[in-house]
Amino acid sequence: MYYWKAINKITMCLLFSLYSVSLQRLYATPLENITLPQTTKFAVGKGMTAYAIKTEIPAFTVTAQIGFGNLFETKHTAGISSLLIKTIAIGGSAKFPGTAIYYTIERAGGNIHFDSGWEESSITITMLDRDAEIALEVLSDILVHPLLTVNALADARSLLNESLKRQRDEPHLIAFEVVRKILFDGDGYGAIPTEKTLNSITIEHLESAHKKYFTTGNIILGISSSRAREQIIQLCQKYFSHVPYGVRQSYTCNSSLLREKLHNNENKIFLIPREIPQATIAVGTIAPPIGVAEEIPLIAMNYILGGASFNSRLMNEIRAKRGLSYSTASVIRFRKHTGLFLAYAQTRTDEALLTLKLMEENIHAMKSNPITDDEMKWMKLSLENSYIFEFDTPKNILSKYLFLDYYNLNESYLTSYIEKIRSLTANTIMTAAKNLFSHGLIKVVVGKKELGQPLAECGEVIISKHP
Repeated sequence: MYYWKAINKITMCLLFSLYSVSLQRLYATPLENITLPQTTKFAVGKGMTAYAIKTEIPAFTVTAQIGFGNLFETKHTAGISSLLIKTIAIGGSAKFPGTAIYYTIERAGGNIHFDSGWEESSITITMLDRDAEIALEVLSDILVHPLLTVNALADARSLLNESLKRQRDEPHLIAFEVVRKILFDGDGYGAIPTEKTLNSITIEHLESAHKKYFTTGNIILGISSSRAREQIIQLCQKYFSHVPYGVRQSYTCNSSLLREKLHNNENKIFLIPREIPQATIAVGTIAPPIGVAEEIPLIAMNYILGGASFNSRLMNEIRAKRGLSYSTASVIRFRKHTGLFLAYAQTRTDEALLTLKLMEENIHAMKSNPITDDEMKWMKLSLENSYIFEFDTPKNILSKYLFLDYYNLNESYLTSYIEKIRSLTANTIMTAAKNLFSHGLIKVVVGKKELGQPLAECGEVIISKHP
């Protein structure tokens, strides 16, 4: 036994030495700041913005990014952006009704993808370069003449309702939804689609949304191709000049009012009763919008707290030291007019109170407990070295230009990222954390109803229903 312990100790020492050498080598060869590849920006038709990147391979990809997503919704229209895109994907367009879209694209070896997100919806088609005009014709007809039929809406609604039912079986998704709903008072980030809201959306609602959001000022085109720049511009003018004129749309977010409501709920715990063997805990708060000075310090803070998987404080304190949770992490997101911070953990029912306390302690400790040199080194190394993979394909690079355009950001937002990470100090991160968490946290627990009694030690327990 002693022999094997000695061998293991020697092995660990060797591994640690190799690890230390690897870190030294990485620090000895620092990455350069990102330089974005040259792109062509041009106007199409009645003012639509387009970006094109020239590639070496004979593949053609075109993306239409529409400024319309979940954050544009209210508690009464929750789900309309997803329902619109799903209805279009099923109904097709005037020239390419129903499955004719997929037949046309797939017989040429291409593919088409419809997606809806928090702030944008998108339609992407990939073909061989020789079939570029097929892709552009299909996409332009979808944008201008979608078939929003009663049958397509019914099928889309049915698919989304089934998806919602599956999500209701995932305690962590329920917890996240409740946190967002409370934080944002049921609108924007807090607009949670239900069977009721989806069933209330009619063809007229979809037609109105299409007319408002599918316009030149609210659509950004992205194209990657091996074709010459002049060819791309001519083709875009040919197929997209008839897209209706319109201005860029936005959504509203009253941060002051939201913070006031957050403060009013910070001493409450919202319990969602579910007869499940484990308790799922989620806490959250409102984060600032994208592009603010505190964005990079908060990214670093979140990485140290719960974003770095096994090296994070939450993972170390809750799982490694105490074995209370197999899964715990945190995430922070920055959007155009607001942002969101979430942390979660799943644990045994009898350990829910302790796990909640540890989560709160570690979150608030980011405001005052010193960040160690090792944490700073590991965070900077990881964030620097992983950043390059956001630019690893022409499609990803193209998406960055669409991202910058939508958020009205300069290229320096991306190109100075590594420099900003390197210049971070522990005090800067702690100050940003203090500002983020100064208004309190929304706390949600999904688990057995009897959890209400022990959880009362941390605040007033509110028994809540959730679809």
